[in-house]
Amino acid sequence: MNTRLARGIFWALFAACVALRVPSLQQPAGADQSLYAYVGQRILHGEVPYRDAWDQKPPGIHATYAVLWAVWPDERVVPAADLVVSVATALLLLALGRRIGPPGAGEVAALIFLFLGDPAWGRLGGVRARAQCEVFIGLVSAAGLLLLHRALAPEARRVQALGFAAGALFGAAFVYKYNAGAIVIAAALAALWWRRHEPGSWIARVRGLLPAGVAVASGFVTVVAAMLAIFAYAGAFDDLYDATIGYNVFYSGETYTGRAAILGYLLRFPIERARVDGLWFVGGLGCAVLLGTATWRGLRRSASGDSRGTPDLSPVFWVAAGCLAVAVNGSRGLPQYFLQVHPGLALAFGVTAAWAWPRLRPAGRVVAIAAVAIATQRVVNVDKVVDYLQWDLSAWTGARSREDYLARFGGRDTGDKYSALAVRELADRITETVPPGQSVLVLGFSPGALVQSDRRSATRFFWSRPLIVGFNEGKFGYGVGGLLLELEANKPALVALQRRDWDPDTIDSFTWFSRQPKLVEWLGRDYQPAGELGNFVLWRRTPREFFAGAPPRPDSGG
Repeated sequence: MNTRLARGIFWALFAACVALRVPSLQQPAGADQSLYAYVGQRILHGEVPYRDAWDQKPPGIHATYAVLWAVWPDERVVPAADLVVSVATALLLLALGRRIGPPGAGEVAALIFLFLGDPAWGRLGGVRARAQCEVFIGLVSAAGLLLLHRALAPEARRVQALGFAAGALFGAAFVYKYNAGAIVIAAALAALWWRRHEPGSWIARVRGLLPAGVAVASGFVTVVAAMLAIFAYAGAFDDLYDATIGYNVFYSGETYTGRAAILGYLLRFPIERARVDGLWFVGGLGCAVLLGTATWRGLRRSASGDSRGTPDLSPVFWVAAGCLAVAVNGSRGLPQYFLQVHPGLALAFGVTAAWAWPRLRPAGRVVAIAAVAIATQRVVNVDKVVDYLQWDLSAWTGARSREDYLARFGGRDTGDKYSALAVRELADRITETVPPGQSVLVLGFSPGALVQSDRRSATRFFWSRPLIVGFNEGKFGYGVGGLLLELEANKPALVALQRRDWDPDTIDSFTWFSRQPKLVEWLGRDYQPAGELGNFVLWRRTPREFFAGAPPRPDSGG
């Protein structure tokens, strides 16, 4: 095919894949994204994560959302950021694939990433997956691997600078989520693979990699040390540790009974994921072909050890490191956990497709394309994607009101712990009834109400699960005692307790609150019922001069 024509087709397909994502810019922020946005808002108000707003994620995502909210303080910045990061990641895959694979590897990787990696293939049109930590981890990991490959190229002149930059990007991945530091393992294995043709023993090759390795380590340590220094200076180092290490070890441990369970999940979940996720299916197929080919050629290679012609295995290392990171998260199988593996999977398929293409006859190419397409179609749900695409477009054209549009994303008064419409209604109620200088208590898993109303939580525990599971109960500042101290000091103008927010894992926030005598007593002193709104039961603060009668108590039902 004519080179110019091939490039034109590629960029046309690239643009089409991007265009398919554009309607999603109307989507609201998911519950997790609202967590990050609230902490980002507090950063913009001069507060410190964990000390003033408690979340289990490392600070990279909170800093990112602070920047996003400074640029555009609207929840639709979430899908916009996801789109921009996805396009940037695809372009990095294009560049990396061109460097490590046969002609066409980068192009296939970029297209397959944009198309099958579209969050719209997931539940609720992908609203819970957009702009998650793992999306940014994929971006910085791809950029780091690209710079590392450039640093190790024979013609490289700025090895230390490129290596340092790559290490800093790997450090950024770590600051987004500590388990993403596994990318360093993939980078080390990839570096050894890229230098496999150099003369000498493996030990000699490792020595040759030391200058770049030291630079990478320096960049990584610099970023991590900067993070630690910031929180030490702010006096929030212990809070950082409790939230991002102590709680996460507890959270992950809830899902495993022992080391054997971790290993079993690590071996099992890639297959399970390939049955429901098109990118995991084709990427897993690519990894299998790459590993199988490398093994076969390794067994048949000449006595000289020449392995030329073997496809690059670095995508497999990347995928393996990502799988390890997923397993460290726990076995809950939350969809966002798997996103950080998407770029590696796309690259694995791109390298495999480009390597196999010239080795297949025309008939074989047709059969291969048809087989992959049919198998992928059986994995993904095309009708669901089309349905949500039409729903998003109806919001763009004004054919559907914002309230009607939001009602699609989680049931307002059902067992769904996330409801975009319920969050919007609560945010509107807060905006109407609570002056900007006063705080509110939204106890549950709906921080979007705080974000959209731009009101401060009366407690740093603006999501309730750490309280409900009793994390650090008895330690100063935690548990019922810590919550009560904050509530008595901040005196929220409005209290909203969420029902059915943690079903079926544990009891909901309303029930938990109702079972705490000290909290019920506090609520009864100065608050009166203010009705219900979706899954929320409301109380408003009553001036003492208007307070009369027995203190109201929350109904223990629900």
